[in-house]
Parts: sequence; structure tokens; C-alpha cells
Amino acid sequence: MFARRFYAYGIADLASHASLTLSDKLKGFKDLMVADGTIIRLHDKLAEQFPGARGKAELKIHTVIGVTGNTKSITIYPGKTAEIKTMRVGSWVKDNILLFDLGYFKYELFSRIRRNKGYFVSRLKQSANPTIVSVLRAYRGNPVDIAGKKLKEVLPRLKGEVIDVEVEVSIKGKVKKTEKDGAFEIYRPTCGTPKVKETFRLVGVLDEESKTYHFYLTNITPEQLSAEDVALLYRARWSIELVFKELKRLYQLDVISSGAPAVVESLVLVTMLTLVVSHRLLNHMRLLAPEKSARFTPLRWAESFYSIAPVIMTRVLKFIGIDEDPLLLIIYFMAEGVDPNVNRERLLSPWVKAVNSQVLDGNK
Repeated sequence: MFARRFYAYGIADLASHASLTLSDKLKGFKDLMVADGTIIRLHDKLAEQFPGARGKAELKIHTVIGVTGNTKSITIYPGKTAEIKTMRVGSWVKDNILLFDLGYFKYELFSRIRRNKGYFVSRLKQSANPTIVSVLRAYRGNPVDIAGKKLKEVLPRLKGEVIDVEVEVSIKGKVKKTEKDGAFEIYRPTCGTPKVKETFRLVGVLDEESKTYHFYLTNITPEQLSAEDVALLYRARWSIELVFKELKRLYQLDVISSGAPAVVESLVLVTMLTLVVSHRLLNHMRLLAPEKSARFTPLRWAESFYSIAPVIMTRVLKFIGIDEDPLLLIIYFMAEGVDPNVNRERLLSPWVKAVNSQVLDGNK
């Protein structure tokens, strides 16, 4: 399908034209990337092709987008597909930091990222209770006696200070070495397979408003980022929400009434292509005006792009040799502006009648 090939080309081109760079605080990392998905409601007729988790028919759009302007992927899945199954880890994660919400929380995923020389930051699932192995940063009181204890066991003893520790978790699987690139992968266990022990860094920061701790699991070392910076870094996840707003609010991706699979796929691909073009132009404008690059905020840019898109399209068509033809507008309105129901009774039919074009010509 042409749209699929064009979209793949657009994503690859966009990834090679990042317009921002990471600050010195993230020196040594390639990019900061956010992974997430959003749900689009579809016509009930599509329940078989796109079964939903809440509605009968839903489509899930999974995205991995870098904050520097590098878009890794935008893929489509049935709505009931779990987030963890949409995340593909490979050599591309090397030296990148990936931010995840709780929908992606799985120790096996984090292990794969680390073994492919990538980094991650994830909120800790509320039910998780890892064992503390060692203290990476001292806090008020005696930091030594919490080693070997479960996290929930020491929580009541914390007095509002930052907690920065190394924790141990169990992963259901065994480690194998792939022949492809020497990277390690975690495989699902067969019956009787022993668990594998893994260690990660756990950071806890007290939220002043709720007076509760926010815990983050990561493999970024204290030398690379402090505990406070890890918590601050996680806020960058908000950037993905702006992308979803652009897709839904401006490009009306959540208004798909068709029950034809081919039509739905085409509309989704065109919408995502629009997003790619928008971000490609955004990157170009940031390069043209580097002193204002930070002020080209994504949502404001998206609104500006949406408003001027018809003008851009006209210029593109003219550039490739297609000029505006008034006859095309007449043909369009004749096809789309006329009610297809020929015999429907109109509200004003008894009171008005059409004006003959010859009469109009005679009044000139």
C-alpha cells in the first residue's frame, strides 16, 4: 500500500532530522524517548478486526517519540492489545533513555533494555515490593539497617527524605545469548525454569502535595543523574500527551465513523502522515531559527500548522505542476455538497424554488 510505504519513509526521514539536542545534564545519552499508547474508538462493525478492551471495536496507536524531535515509531494494534506487547526492544535503545508509565511495567522489559545497553525510568507499580540490597545515598537515621529488608517494611521509617537504593527483583525466565548481535534476551520460562535475580536502582521522592512517595525504577546510575533529577526527568513523559492531543483534537483521529477496514486504515495513515509532516517542518523551523528553537512548543506549532496546512498543500501541488482549477472545486461541491437522499422532503421546499442560471445572467 502506497500510504504505508510513504509513512515508513516519512518516519525514517523524520528520525534523521532531529532539531534539538540534550542538555549537558544528559551528556552521554543519545536521546530521551517516551513510549505510550492511545485508544481510538471505531465502528462496531470492526469488532472482529480491532477488538477493544472497553468498547466493542478499538484501535491502539503505540508511539515512541524522542524529545529532541526524533520519532522512532508509530504503530497500530487492536485496542485490547496490552501495552507491554507493543514495545519492541532492539539495538536501537542503545544509549537512549526510555520513559514508561505503569502499563509497561515489567522487569523482563527493563532487563532487555539494559542488556541492549539502553536506559529506562519507570514508575514503580504499587504492588511491587522489591528487596533493598544496598543504600546508594545516605539519609537521616541509620542507612545500614535497611539492607536486606523489603521496601514496604522500611517505608514507615522514612521521614520525608529522598531514598536512593539498589533493589533486587526476581524475573521469571532464563538468560540466553543471541547469535545475532551478542545481546542478551530474557525468555519466558518453561515448567521448572528457575527465576533470575536482577538488580535495579530505586529512587523515592516525597510529593509535597499528596504527602506520599513517588517511586521510580531505573538503571541510570547516581553518577549520571541524582535521585531528584530522575524524578524530574520523568515529567518529560507529558510530551507524549501533546502528540496525542495533536492527533485527536486537531487532526480528528478520534472521529472515524466508517465501518470499512480499508477506509479506517487509510484515514489513520493519512493522519499520522500529517503528524510526520508537521514535525518535519517544526524541526526545519527550529534549525532556521536556533535562538527561538525552545519557543517552538509542540502544541502551539501544531495549531499553527493546522491553520496554514491548506496554503502549504496549494504550494506543494503548484510545485509539482498541479495548478488550482476552479472546475475541480465545482466538481467537488457537486459531489459532496448535495444531499444524497433524492426523495427526502426539504423543510423549505414549499416556500422556495431554484433560480435559473439564465435569470441570473440576465440580471447582470
